[in-house]
Amino acid sequence: MKHVIIFLVLICFYLNGQAQHQKNDTLKHVYITLKSYKQKYKKPLTQKDSLSFLFKDNDTLVLVENYLRPNGVGVPYEYKDSTFLHYYKKIAFRTKSIDSLDKKQTMRYWKDDIKVFFSKSVEKRTRNDFMSFAKSVANQVDSLNVSEVKHVEDSNYIVYYFGDYEYESRMKHYKNSDFYLSWNKHQQIYSCSVKIDTDLYFNEALIQEILKDYFIITLGHFSKINDFSCESYFADCYSKNKQLTTLDIELIKYHYSYGICKGTNLETFEEQHEIAKETLNSHNRKVRFYHPY
Repeated sequence: MKHVIIFLVLICFYLNGQAQHQKNDTLKHVYITLKSYKQKYKKPLTQKDSLSFLFKDNDTLVLVENYLRPNGVGVPYEYKDSTFLHYYKKIAFRTKSIDSLDKKQTMRYWKDDIKVFFSKSVEKRTRNDFMSFAKSVANQVDSLNVSEVKHVEDSNYIVYYFGDYEYESRMKHYKNSDFYLSWNKHQQIYSCSVKIDTDLYFNEALIQEILKDYFIITLGHFSKINDFSCESYFADCYSKNKQLTTLDIELIKYHYSYGICKGTNLETFEEQHEIAKETLNSHNRKVRFYHPY
C-alpha cells in the first residue's frame, strides 16, 4: 500500500513533555510517531486509522488529518553521516565507549543566553581572553549567545578562584579545580560555576587555558573522548596547543541546531534519526522537527 507523505513531523514539544495550551494552526495531513500520537490524543486508534499506518523499522507512523499544532517553527532534519554521529553521541551523551552507552542518558544545552560574571581576583587580561574566546565560539553557533555582566545577580555563569567568596556552596569542599552545572527537567542548563585552584594553575596562561577548556565542556555537559588528536578541545588528552578545530565547531553547532530535538535521551535521539533517514532515503522528503515558541 502506498501513501503520499505531505508532512512528517517529529514533535519535540510533546516528546519532551512540555505541552502547553497555545493558539493553534493547522496542517492538512501529518504523519507523527505512534508514541507522539498516544501522548497528544486520548481517543483510541481505529481499524480505519490503521489502514494509513506507515511502518519504519520498529516504529509506527500515524496519519493525522487537519492536525492542530501550537504556534512554532518546523526545522528540516539536519543530516549527518554515521561517523559524525558516532563522535557526537559519545560527546553529548557522555561516554568513552559507544557500546557501553546508557540509552537513558540525556543531552543538555543552554536555552538562555550565557551571562558571565568574574570575581575580582580574575585579572582583566584573563577576563578579556575568556570573553574573546567565548564570543568567537558563540558567533559561529546559532542560538548561542555569551556576554559579560558586572553584577553576580545578573549572571548564570560564574568564574572564581579558591579563596574567593564561595559563590557555589555545593563546591565548598572541592579539592581541585572544577565546574558545577545545574539544569531543569527539560535538560536545559541554567547555571554554571567554575572554580580554579591558582596554586595548580599558577600563572595567567595556565588559567586562561583551563577556563577555555571548561567553557567548551560546559556548553553541553560534554565528555572528552579518545578519538581526536590532542589539539581538539574534545580530546581526552593534555596539550598546550588546544585550538578550536573545524570538527569541534561542527559538533557544537550540531548540538545547538534545531534540526534535531533538544534535551532528549539517546534512545529517543536514535529513534528519531532512524525515522528521518528512512524517510529521506525512501521518499526523498525531509522530516521536520517541530519546536513550538
